[in-house]
Amino acid sequence: MVRIENKLVKFNKDLAIILAELAYHISPEIVKYISERNKRDFDFFKKIFSDKINIENYLFEGSDCVFPGIRRYVSGEGKKQKYNADYRAIIDDNTFPRHIWCFLINGKCYSGPNWKETSLNEFEMAHIFTHKETELDFVEKGFFKEIDKNVNPYGEFTSAANVVLLPKGTVRPTDNSTILKSVFYKRYIELYGETTLNGRKGFIDNKIPEWYSELKWNEPFSPKNWRANIDALLEYRKGRIKTIMNK
Repeated sequence: MVRIENKLVKFNKDLAIILAELAYHISPEIVKYISERNKRDFDFFKKIFSDKINIENYLFEGSDCVFPGIRRYVSGEGKKQKYNADYRAIIDDNTFPRHIWCFLINGKCYSGPNWKETSLNEFEMAHIFTHKETELDFVEKGFFKEIDKNVNPYGEFTSAANVVLLPKGTVRPTDNSTILKSVFYKRYIELYGETTLNGRKGFIDNKIPEWYSELKWNEPFSPKNWRANIDALLEYRKGRIKTIMNK
Protein backbone atom coordinates (compact mmCIF):
# COMPACT_ATOMS: atom_id res chain seq x y z
CA MET A 1 0.00 0.00 0.00
CA VAL A 2 1.33 3.46 -0.94
CA ARG A 3 1.34 6.08 1.85
CA ILE A 4 1.44 9.81 1.35
CA GLU A 5 3.99 11.55 3.54
CA ASN A 6 2.71 14.23 5.90
CA LYS A 7 5.45 16.86 5.66
CA LEU A 8 4.02 19.26 8.23
CA VAL A 9 6.61 18.30 10.83
CA LYS A 10 9.37 19.52 8.51
CA PHE A 11 7.84 23.00 8.33
CA ASN A 12 6.67 23.65 11.90
CA LYS A 13 9.36 26.27 12.45
CA ASP A 14 8.61 28.02 9.16
CA LEU A 15 4.90 28.10 9.96
CA ALA A 16 5.58 29.35 13.48
CA ILE A 17 7.71 32.22 12.15
CA ILE A 18 4.83 33.30 9.89
CA LEU A 19 2.05 32.83 12.46
CA ALA A 20 3.94 34.75 15.16
CA GLU A 21 3.90 37.87 12.97
CA LEU A 22 0.27 37.37 11.93
CA ALA A 23 -1.35 36.70 15.31
CA TYR A 24 -3.04 39.46 17.32
CA HIS A 25 -3.16 38.94 21.09
CA ILE A 26 -5.01 41.38 23.33
CA SER A 27 -2.69 43.49 25.49
CA PRO A 28 -1.86 42.14 28.99
CA GLU A 29 -2.88 45.54 30.39
CA ILE A 30 -6.39 45.04 29.03
CA VAL A 31 -6.58 41.47 30.33
CA LYS A 32 -5.53 42.65 33.78
CA TYR A 33 -8.18 45.38 33.71
CA ILE A 34 -10.90 42.85 32.88
CA SER A 35 -9.72 40.58 35.70
CA GLU A 36 -10.03 43.44 38.16
CA ARG A 37 -13.50 44.34 36.91
CA ASN A 38 -14.54 40.71 37.28
CA LYS A 39 -13.87 40.93 41.01
CA ARG A 40 -16.19 43.94 41.20
CA ASP A 41 -18.95 42.21 39.22
CA PHE A 42 -18.72 38.82 40.96
CA ASP A 43 -21.68 39.41 43.29
CA PHE A 44 -23.81 40.70 40.41
CA PHE A 45 -23.38 37.50 38.43
CA LYS A 46 -23.63 35.24 41.46
CA LYS A 47 -27.04 36.73 42.22
CA ILE A 48 -28.49 36.39 38.72
CA PHE A 49 -27.01 32.90 38.23
CA SER A 50 -28.40 31.72 41.59
CA ASP A 51 -28.35 27.90 41.53
CA LYS A 52 -28.62 27.71 37.73
CA ILE A 53 -24.95 28.25 36.81
CA ASN A 54 -21.78 27.47 38.77
CA ILE A 55 -20.05 30.85 38.80
CA GLU A 56 -16.73 29.32 39.90
CA ASN A 57 -16.31 27.78 36.46
CA TYR A 58 -16.09 31.30 35.04
CA LEU A 59 -15.13 33.89 37.66
CA PHE A 60 -12.35 32.14 39.57
CA GLU A 61 -9.45 34.08 41.11
CA GLY A 62 -7.60 35.86 38.28
CA SER A 63 -10.27 35.14 35.65
CA ASP A 64 -10.53 37.42 32.62
CA CYS A 65 -13.70 35.73 31.37
CA VAL A 66 -15.72 38.44 29.63
CA PHE A 67 -19.06 36.61 29.43
CA PRO A 68 -19.45 34.35 32.48
CA GLY A 69 -22.05 31.61 32.20
CA ILE A 70 -21.56 31.16 28.45
CA ARG A 71 -20.22 27.91 26.99
CA ARG A 72 -19.52 26.71 23.46
CA TYR A 73 -22.54 25.47 21.52
CA VAL A 74 -22.55 21.77 20.63
CA SER A 75 -23.84 21.25 17.11
CA GLY A 76 -27.48 20.22 17.08
CA GLU A 77 -27.95 20.41 20.85
CA GLY A 78 -29.86 23.03 22.81
CA LYS A 79 -30.88 26.56 21.88
CA LYS A 80 -28.16 29.09 21.16
CA GLN A 81 -27.90 32.32 23.16
CA LYS A 82 -30.43 31.02 25.69
CA TYR A 83 -30.08 29.42 29.11
CA ASN A 84 -30.03 25.61 28.84
CA ALA A 85 -30.77 23.70 32.04
CA ASP A 86 -29.11 20.53 30.71
CA TYR A 87 -25.80 22.38 30.32
CA ARG A 88 -26.37 24.69 33.29
CA ALA A 89 -25.14 27.45 30.99
CA ILE A 90 -25.98 29.81 28.17
CA ILE A 91 -24.68 28.16 25.01
CA ASP A 92 -23.28 30.00 22.02
CA ASP A 93 -21.43 29.44 18.76
CA ASN A 94 -18.78 32.16 18.45
CA THR A 95 -20.94 35.26 18.72
CA PHE A 96 -19.97 36.23 22.26
CA PRO A 97 -16.19 35.96 21.71
CA ARG A 98 -16.65 38.21 18.66
CA HIS A 99 -18.15 40.92 20.88
CA ILE A 100 -14.75 41.22 22.61
CA TRP A 101 -12.89 42.22 19.46
CA CYS A 102 -15.71 44.38 18.07
CA PHE A 103 -15.96 46.44 21.25
CA LEU A 104 -12.20 46.71 21.49
CA ILE A 105 -11.92 48.15 18.00
CA ASN A 106 -14.91 50.48 17.75
CA GLY A 107 -16.95 50.23 20.96
CA LYS A 108 -19.87 48.40 19.35
CA CYS A 109 -21.27 44.90 19.79
CA TYR A 110 -20.88 42.19 17.18
CA SER A 111 -23.11 42.21 14.12
CA GLY A 112 -22.51 41.10 10.55
CA PRO A 113 -22.12 44.69 9.29
CA ASN A 114 -19.87 45.70 12.20
CA TRP A 115 -17.68 42.62 11.73
CA LYS A 116 -17.21 43.67 8.11
CA GLU A 117 -16.84 47.41 8.81
CA THR A 118 -13.98 46.78 11.23
CA SER A 119 -12.28 44.40 8.74
CA LEU A 120 -12.56 41.64 11.35
CA ASN A 121 -14.19 39.53 8.65
CA GLU A 122 -10.69 39.06 7.26
CA PHE A 123 -9.73 37.11 10.40
CA GLU A 124 -10.64 33.97 12.30
CA MET A 125 -10.59 33.56 16.06
CA ALA A 126 -8.39 30.89 17.61
CA HIS A 127 -8.73 29.69 21.20
CA ILE A 128 -5.25 28.98 22.53
CA PHE A 129 -6.17 26.89 25.57
CA THR A 130 -9.15 24.59 25.58
CA HIS A 131 -12.56 25.58 26.90
CA LYS A 132 -13.73 21.94 26.91
CA GLU A 133 -13.17 19.70 29.94
CA THR A 134 -12.66 16.66 27.69
CA GLU A 135 -9.52 18.19 26.17
CA LEU A 136 -7.65 18.99 29.39
CA ASP A 137 -6.21 15.49 29.60
CA PHE A 138 -6.16 14.79 25.89
CA VAL A 139 -4.39 17.97 24.74
CA GLU A 140 -2.86 19.94 27.61
CA LYS A 141 -1.85 17.38 30.24
CA GLY A 142 1.73 17.15 29.00
CA PHE A 143 2.35 20.90 29.24
CA PHE A 144 1.56 21.53 32.93
CA LYS A 145 2.88 20.01 36.13
CA GLU A 146 -0.58 20.28 37.67
CA ILE A 147 -4.02 20.04 36.10
CA ASP A 148 -7.04 19.94 38.38
CA LYS A 149 -9.29 17.25 36.92
CA ASN A 150 -12.26 18.65 38.82
CA VAL A 151 -12.05 21.96 36.97
CA ASN A 152 -14.32 22.84 34.05
CA PRO A 153 -12.50 25.36 31.81
CA TYR A 154 -15.64 26.94 30.37
CA GLY A 155 -14.44 30.46 31.18
CA GLU A 156 -11.73 30.14 28.53
CA PHE A 157 -14.40 30.36 25.80
CA THR A 158 -14.76 34.13 26.30
CA SER A 159 -11.42 34.81 27.96
CA ALA A 160 -9.87 37.95 26.45
CA ALA A 161 -6.39 36.44 26.74
CA ASN A 162 -7.49 33.23 25.07
CA VAL A 163 -9.13 34.60 21.92
CA VAL A 164 -6.47 35.38 19.30
CA LEU A 165 -7.02 36.70 15.80
CA LEU A 166 -5.35 35.08 12.79
CA PRO A 167 -5.96 35.82 9.10
CA LYS A 168 -8.50 33.54 7.48
CA GLY A 169 -7.00 30.26 6.36
CA THR A 170 -4.14 30.24 8.88
CA VAL A 171 -5.88 28.85 11.99
CA ARG A 172 -5.90 25.18 11.02
CA PRO A 173 -2.18 24.47 11.62
CA THR A 174 -2.56 25.56 15.26
CA ASP A 175 -5.39 23.02 15.63
CA ASN A 176 -3.51 20.06 14.23
CA SER A 177 0.15 20.50 15.20
CA THR A 178 1.25 19.89 18.80
CA ILE A 179 4.43 21.86 18.16
CA LEU A 180 2.51 24.90 16.96
CA LYS A 181 0.08 24.58 19.87
CA SER A 182 3.03 24.60 22.28
CA VAL A 183 4.41 27.76 20.66
CA PHE A 184 1.12 29.58 21.25
CA TYR A 185 0.89 28.18 24.80
CA LYS A 186 4.30 29.65 25.56
CA ARG A 187 3.43 33.04 24.09
CA TYR A 188 0.26 33.11 26.19
CA ILE A 189 2.22 32.36 29.37
CA GLU A 190 4.79 35.05 28.50
CA LEU A 191 2.06 37.66 28.10
CA TYR A 192 -0.42 36.78 30.84
CA GLY A 193 1.11 34.21 33.18
CA GLU A 194 -1.07 31.40 34.55
CA THR A 195 -3.59 33.27 36.70
CA THR A 196 -6.13 33.50 33.87
CA LEU A 197 -6.08 29.70 33.45
CA ASN A 198 -8.43 27.72 35.65
CA GLY A 199 -6.87 24.62 37.22
CA ARG A 200 -3.59 24.61 35.28
CA LYS A 201 -0.28 25.33 37.02
CA GLY A 202 3.42 24.92 36.38
CA PHE A 203 3.88 25.33 32.64
CA ILE A 204 6.70 23.06 31.44
CA ASP A 205 9.08 25.20 29.38
CA ASN A 206 11.22 22.34 28.12
CA LYS A 207 8.28 21.13 26.04
CA ILE A 208 8.80 24.15 23.80
CA PRO A 209 10.98 23.85 20.65
CA GLU A 210 14.51 25.24 21.04
CA TRP A 211 13.96 27.68 18.18
CA TYR A 212 11.12 29.47 20.04
CA SER A 213 13.40 32.39 20.96
CA GLU A 214 13.88 33.16 17.26
CA LEU A 215 10.21 34.03 16.75
CA LYS A 216 9.27 37.69 16.33
CA TRP A 217 5.76 38.15 17.64
CA ASN A 218 3.25 40.74 16.55
CA GLU A 219 2.81 43.42 19.22
CA PRO A 220 -0.20 42.83 21.53
CA PHE A 221 -3.23 44.83 20.43
CA SER A 222 -3.96 47.94 22.52
CA PRO A 223 -5.88 50.81 20.87
CA LYS A 224 -5.68 54.25 22.49
CA ASN A 225 -9.34 54.27 23.58
CA TRP A 226 -9.35 50.71 24.89
CA ARG A 227 -10.45 51.60 28.42
CA ALA A 228 -13.68 53.32 27.32
CA ASN A 229 -14.40 50.50 24.87
CA ILE A 230 -13.80 47.79 27.47
CA ASP A 231 -16.01 49.63 29.97
CA ALA A 232 -18.76 49.65 27.34
CA LEU A 233 -18.20 45.92 26.71
CA LEU A 234 -18.44 45.04 30.40
CA GLU A 235 -21.64 47.05 30.83
CA TYR A 236 -23.08 45.39 27.73
CA ARG A 237 -22.34 41.92 29.10
CA LYS A 238 -24.19 42.62 32.34
CA GLY A 239 -27.31 43.74 30.55
CA ARG A 240 -27.19 40.97 27.94
CA ILE A 241 -26.64 38.12 30.39
CA LYS A 242 -29.21 39.46 32.86
CA THR A 243 -31.80 39.62 30.07
CA ILE A 244 -31.10 36.03 29.01
CA MET A 245 -31.20 34.67 32.55
CA ASN A 246 -34.47 36.45 33.35
CA LYS A 247 -36.37 35.00 30.39
